[in-house]
Amino acid sequence: MESLFMTFFAYAFIGWLWESFYCSLKAKHFVYRGFLLGPYCPVYGFGVSAVLLLVPENAGTLLNLYLNIVVIVTVIEFLTSWILEKLFNMKLWDYTNVPFNIEGRVAVPVSLFWGVGCLVLIKLINPVIQELLSDFSQMTNHIGPIILFVLFMLDCLSTFVFTLTTKKEVEAIVDTTDTENAALKEYRLKNLFINNKSSEGREKVLEWLGNRPKKLHHRHLNRLLSNYPNLRFKKK
Repeated sequence: MESLFMTFFAYAFIGWLWESFYCSLKAKHFVYRGFLLGPYCPVYGFGVSAVLLLVPENAGTLLNLYLNIVVIVTVIEFLTSWILEKLFNMKLWDYTNVPFNIEGRVAVPVSLFWGVGCLVLIKLINPVIQELLSDFSQMTNHIGPIILFVLFMLDCLSTFVFTLTTKKEVEAIVDTTDTENAALKEYRLKNLFINNKSSEGREKVLEWLGNRPKKLHHRHLNRLLSNYPNLRFKKK
């Protein structure tokens, strides 16, 4: 379990680094990505961990390994899309306009691309990552992973509390009937952030935040507004 969690944590952190770098480059200023307080995006951790767990150890040739990976990532992506849509009313990607797609959830060109990426990951990147993780566990006498796990769970708990409290407070001044902005890739305030050209609601929320006590979840919401500049609130 320690190895699995550390693998998840490492790739969640790498995913956060990538997203923060890419979005900062586009915005021309530092953007702290992710909905959690810590520097990690769990969606990357879950995705990579699932692939590593499901890929057969003895897949044979590189071609056989590649084909196995393509099938696995396709199934994972389809199930993830279905679960997010059915349980959380979220649709984070849509391949409807991509050739050879299935319900817009998966598409052959995308799966082939992910297959190449995961093949490089398994053969070249992951062995180095696993060695570094093993060294970290041994250097900290296996206490380091426990500390990281506790901090991560506390972060998830604070995010859950933040979601409940902030939605309750903010929904009174924003229109919650629209669909959420799919830019947020972690735990979300359902139907709170929406993609709308008008910034009147956004400015009202910022003004509201300025008059509130500096509680943790208010600071967290302010950080999200600052780091997701394309998010908009619709005024009621």
